[in-house]
Amino acid sequence: MIRDIVKPTLTLAAVAFICTLLLSYVQKFTEPAIKRQKGENQDEALKLVLPGFSVGDAQKISMAGVEFLFWIGKKKVDYKTVKGYAFITAGAGYGGNIESMVGVDESGKILGVSILNQSETPGLGARCVEVANRETLWDYIKNGMPARDYNKERRIPWFQNQFEGIDANAEVRITRRGVWNPEMRPQLLETNAISALTGATITTAAVVQSIRLGMTTLKKALSMRLPDTDGGAQ
Repeated sequence: MIRDIVKPTLTLAAVAFICTLLLSYVQKFTEPAIKRQKGENQDEALKLVLPGFSVGDAQKISMAGVEFLFWIGKKKVDYKTVKGYAFITAGAGYGGNIESMVGVDESGKILGVSILNQSETPGLGARCVEVANRETLWDYIKNGMPARDYNKERRIPWFQNQFEGIDANAEVRITRRGVWNPEMRPQLLETNAISALTGATITTAAVVQSIRLGMTTLKKALSMRLPDTDGGAQ
């Protein structure tokens, strides 16, 4: 009787031990590749949120026990050097944290937003990384290629693209206008608003709130006058 209990227990324990060792080995083996991919994703995001800027190394600071990561970029505009700032922030979405990189100019206007990680519901919140295709079948039949060049509107997911020009220092309003398109930009900017994802208000609010939190943290980080920082984003 005891043998019937002990034998399967030991077998299960041995299997669990072997699985643990294998998982540990796999994690150790894949960790460098994961870090490298994460770095590449961040580099690509920096190009989107700080377009045309020469960006320095990442700077880290601990705020209330939480690590805050940000970058400082510079470029020449009319013979004058201007700065831009990028930071990583996160907010609680429906399926977990939504991590984003946000770029702002010295006045706090958003230059770009790039969502790095999300696990929202496909077809709903996950549309935050959806790239809208505005070409029709007739465009392809007639021209063999897209009839219009929407530049970055075609490359950046529409939900993220609409944040460009929004004032991150002020309240960002959330409206329900459906799928955003470039023609909607002027009217939405007048009220510092963005169009919510249909059926995914939680996802939309999470991104907006995370930008507000990240902007507040960026100001605190810059006020501490770290090396190569002299304020800004006021």
